[in-house]
Amino acid sequence: MTNTQEKRIALDAFIEHKARIDKMLERLQAASADHFEINPDSINWSDVGSLADIANDLQNITDRVCKEDEYA
Repeated sequence: MTNTQEKRIALDAFIEHKARIDKMLERLQAASADHFEINPDSINWSDVGSLADIANDLQNITDRVCKEDEYA
């Protein structure tokens, strides 16, 4: 396999993963707009904890992508 073919295969894989990420981000944005399908009048501390866990996971991903904090 030539270097050009290898680069093309890597680019195709990169684009495929990017498309997956874009779809996940769209779904997360829609879920956020809908309060993550939780009625604001019935939010409890379990909901808060779950959302805090998600926020922490997303912060880690954001830090990694943006090369911040431990990824700097």
